[in-house]
Amino acid sequence: MLRISMVLALGYALGCMVSAQSSSLSPAEKTGRRIFQTRCAMCHVGQEPATEMATPASERRPATMGPLLSKANTANEMTLRQKIRDGSRLMPGYKHALTDTQLDQVIAFMKTIEKPLTRIAMARAGE
Repeated sequence: MLRISMVLALGYALGCMVSAQSSSLSPAEKTGRRIFQTRCAMCHVGQEPATEMATPASERRPATMGPLLSKANTANEMTLRQKIRDGSRLMPGYKHALTDTQLDQVIAFMKTIEKPLTRIAMARAGE
């Protein structure tokens, strides 16, 4: 019984942390998170939702096709913007799918990611 109570308490605490992070996002960052979830997460987020990597240099999980992303990847914003627009040999370009405003929103969200994500929590209705 004590073990179940501890597991429930831990689950609640983790849920609050994810909720606190998402509620501290600006409207543009929240929109960027939704775009990131649908366009980027399948290749740039690891296997365990809402869990952060220990360090950016940690080994990439086999389930990701691209590098795990964080605000460290936003240091050169022009290069990042061009990469998202034009893509590369392994990454599709989004110049016909995302507007400049949407690109700004994705980059704004990426700037909030302290460590590369191995999971991303889905936003609740109304977020």
